[in-house]
Amino acid sequence: MATPHFDIAAQMRTFEAPPDDFNPFTAPDSLLLHHGFPRRPDAQKEPKLYRAWRRAFRPGAKMIKAELAYDEIMSRRNPLHRGGTDFKPSGWGGVVVQTSALGFGEPANTVYGQWTQPYVYPLASPPPGPQTVGFWVGIDGFGNNQVLQAGTAVTVNGSSVTHWAWTEWWPNGAVQITNFPVAPGDVITCLVCAPQTNHGFVSMKNERTNQVVSVGVNPPSGITSVGATAEWIVEGISADLIPWDELPLPFVVDIFNFSGASAGTKNHSFDMQPKGITTNITGSGGKALTQTIIASPSAAMIFWEGLS
Repeated sequence: MATPHFDIAAQMRTFEAPPDDFNPFTAPDSLLLHHGFPRRPDAQKEPKLYRAWRRAFRPGAKMIKAELAYDEIMSRRNPLHRGGTDFKPSGWGGVVVQTSALGFGEPANTVYGQWTQPYVYPLASPPPGPQTVGFWVGIDGFGNNQVLQAGTAVTVNGSSVTHWAWTEWWPNGAVQITNFPVAPGDVITCLVCAPQTNHGFVSMKNERTNQVVSVGVNPPSGITSVGATAEWIVEGISADLIPWDELPLPFVVDIFNFSGASAGTKNHSFDMQPKGITTNITGSGGKALTQTIIASPSAAMIFWEGLS
């Protein structure tokens, strides 16, 4: 149930599922919008996004109407928690591209990525309370005070391990997408857009279930999208009010990979190279708990360097 300060109906929009014979490749833009499909990218100007769009909505994909619930775990944390005087969030491991470095003179309004939901296990000597890791793509948050983001997460609490999908425009609260199941090994694709500075849109697909879900996201009061950065991030989540750097990470098997990474402004597309900045989760005393490598223009690898 939503807390009094966060009205899901006022902040989030869901979309009616299309009829069984709906064809997103030929439908007019007005019907795509009505049923929660992200806009059809221009095949000539945005070839990477267009290919990703066609993959997401190929025959067999099932668009469902999102069912939303207040996400207590993600809403409790501050995703922009920073360590020391560093303007980089200390809980982020992944890749950030600053649009000011691209020379386009335009803000980012689209970011896309794909990942495999990892297998996550409890620590041998777990701390009291849960440990959570999030996997997401987003716009803003790196050097400013708000971020539009969507992705998946996993919480380890004792011997219990729970996976789910979520979205938010922080500092508003986050919501779980409760009818979009996520399990280890699932391939997840995620698109986050700010088609206007005062409106966000996210679309996610689970390749195992072939389900696609979309959510419209309104900004927090007094905030509009800046489009200063696009991100592909693994985030260490603080538990309640415990600072991130006092918590250990749960054990994520081997390497986490983002692939198919692409982003764009109104008139340009870009990816992780050549301007991508790598960032890593840091723990107590500034110890790096992850190590990020940009493997190609559209892929990054995040290694688990340490657990505490």
